[in-house]
Amino acid sequence: KKLNMISEGSYGRVWRAQQQLRNGRVKINALKQVKMEKEKEGFPMTALREIHILLTLQHLNVVNVEEVVVGAKMDSIFLVMEYLPHDLK
Repeated sequence: KKLNMISEGSYGRVWRAQQQLRNGRVKINALKQVKMEKEKEGFPMTALREIHILLTLQHLNVVNVEEVVVGAKMDSIFLVMEYLPHDLK
């Protein structure tokens, strides 16, 4: 369930989202929607690189990507990430 938009950049929009866990608890995640507006064919190479790097890296100072979710349409692809209340801006 999307709660509110956190920011929007060149490669996507990021929302704060609420996830209902099986044990009844609620978890807050960040959802990054990959922008597909300019793509005529296939998946954006920049998004593919970002997903690969973030899934490969395991470091305390790098945000953790939990999964990649594809919606009903090809333009709704989300990275489910841990939510951090602070940004480096």
